[in-house]
Amino acid sequence: MASIEIGWAETGPISIFDVARQLGFDLNRYASQPADVKLSIRKLTVDRVVHLMREAWRESYGETYVASKDFNRIANGVYVIAISGGFAVSYECGSSEVMYIGRGKIANRLRSHLVNWIFDMSLQLRDVPFKFFMETVGDLRSPNAFKDFEHLMLETFSQKFGEKPLINKIHGREGHIDHRFSGEWKRPFDNRSKKCLWEIRPSKKNPWFKEFKDE
Repeated sequence: MASIEIGWAETGPISIFDVARQLGFDLNRYASQPADVKLSIRKLTVDRVVHLMREAWRESYGETYVASKDFNRIANGVYVIAISGGFAVSYECGSSEVMYIGRGKIANRLRSHLVNWIFDMSLQLRDVPFKFFMETVGDLRSPNAFKDFEHLMLETFSQKFGEKPLINKIHGREGHIDHRFSGEWKRPFDNRSKKCLWEIRPSKKNPWFKEFKDE
C-alpha cells in the first residue's frame, strides 16, 4: 500500500476582530448596527479571512504552484480549524486547540464555517484568534484518500482526547482505511495546548454546545 505524504498549509493566528478593524469596522459595536450593516460587515470580514487562507495556501506550494492547485479548485481537501492565542478546548482526556476536522471543497467549506459559526463565536469569545490547516489528499489514482484521511484524523483525535472535536457532528467515513499517510499529518495535534493559559468549553445552556453539521 503506497503512503501519501501530508504537508499542511497553515495560516498564522487570524483574529476576526483585527481583520474587521483593518477594514474599518469595530466589532465591539456590531450588536448595535442595523441588519443590513451587520450583513455587510460579516461578508467583507469573511471575504478578507478567506483571502488570507488563499495566500497561505499558495505560499505553501512556493515555486511548484500551478493553476490546477488553485484554492478554489480543490475538491479533495481536508482541513482543521483550531483556536489559538493561549486558548484550548477542554476535552475528556486533555486539552487541544482543535475545534473541527472536515473535508471536501475547502474554499467553500471554510467560508461556510466562517459564516455559520466562527464569526459569531469570535464575537462571544472576544478576539480569540483561529488557525487553519489545509491539505489536498490523493489524486485520480486514489480518489477516496481524502475521505480516509479525514476518518483517520477524527479517529486519532478521539483516541487521544476521548471524544470528537467540539464542533464536529459526523465521524467521517466509517470502515476500513485503505491508504497510509506519512509526513507531518499529526501536526495539528501537536501538544501546543501545554502552553495554553485557558481551557474553555461551552455549558449546556450555551448554543455552542450543539454539534455543527458540515453540509
